[in-house]
Amino acid sequence: MTPPTAGEDSVAAGRIAPSLGQLARYFLRLGALGFGGPVALANHMRRDLVETRAWLTETEYDQGLAIAAACPGPLAYQLGVYCGYVRHGIAGGLAVAGAFAMPPFLLVVAAAALYTRFEASWPLRALFYGVGPVVVALILKACWNLGRRTLAKDRVAWAIFLVACGVTVVVQRELTALFVAAGVLGIWLFSGRPPARARASSAAAVPVLLGVVPAASGMTAKLFLFFFRTGLLVFGSGLVIVPFLKTYVVDQYHWLGDRAFLDSVAIGMISPGPVVISATFVGYLLDGLRGAAAATVGIFAPAVLFTVVATPILLRHAANPRLKGFIRGITVAVVGVLVGTTYLVGKTAIGDALTIGLAAASLVVLFTWKRLPEPAVVLAGALIGLIAYPIVRPEWVLR
Repeated sequence: MTPPTAGEDSVAAGRIAPSLGQLARYFLRLGALGFGGPVALANHMRRDLVETRAWLTETEYDQGLAIAAACPGPLAYQLGVYCGYVRHGIAGGLAVAGAFAMPPFLLVVAAAALYTRFEASWPLRALFYGVGPVVVALILKACWNLGRRTLAKDRVAWAIFLVACGVTVVVQRELTALFVAAGVLGIWLFSGRPPARARASSAAAVPVLLGVVPAASGMTAKLFLFFFRTGLLVFGSGLVIVPFLKTYVVDQYHWLGDRAFLDSVAIGMISPGPVVISATFVGYLLDGLRGAAAATVGIFAPAVLFTVVATPILLRHAANPRLKGFIRGITVAVVGVLVGTTYLVGKTAIGDALTIGLAAASLVVLFTWKRLPEPAVVLAGALIGLIAYPIVRPEWVLR
């Protein structure tokens, strides 16, 4: 399959057409070094692919961000798959999907292997203790960069942003309906035309798909189907599925205890790439390497499928002013929800004076020395955590 027409037009207009290998190598590196959660990774892609390399136009990037928000899947991962798809069709989407997920998969499998062998989880909690505040700082910095470009001086955009952020903080989770509502409002507010009859969104299909997936025999098949169903519920940040995972993995299925589950979430947060890579850790603990692979493919598959289906539809009707308004509404809501999600991350990562100071110091360092590699700041946080944890003994980390 050839890349979509809109992608060809942008290249002809002066964009640089990357090869399939270049795209795969870029996302392999981003998957290995991309810390800070969805907003940080999305900001990296805007900076690298739009501003530095000129592989995408600003419009293409905004369209991809809207698709990633409107369809199930980790936002940053889905945005990456979109970038591959608009340049090289299905082959590009699949290449990016594999390259982006491979480094965090290997790292988490290695961590899970060590975890099961030594059963010494305190170093993991120590790492989480030190890295967590740095992650919050990375998210805040990326939110600032992304919001400054996306919202600019548009008062209507700022109003939608504030509502989306406030709702996310109050309900303490991401709401699919919030994205849809922002898109519908965008039709009115940004296109200046009345909305057409609402069409069923991909989110509406989630309950149906959850209901028709059959029960599986064998732990590997059960893990794949469970995490595939879970992947259909991920919108924006992988943090949204943490309460859902605990309900089933710990409380209903009794696959893991509370301690092991908390360690899996910590690994997902301190690893590069999407937070949903926690699924790999859970899968390994339950069924070894086969379980890790099944859980990983399951959690990421919906993002790939929905991106491939939604992108051609969006590009075919990209000039429609109502669609532009819908996309604009969703885009500004995404920024608000991601800022609100920072609060959810901060609640679990910051709980005492040391972590408050570490988060503040990280922010100062990130804004002062802008060329300092972010992995270096993460590494510093990890070392501080390993040193301070046995001394401070923060009980709140265990809760």
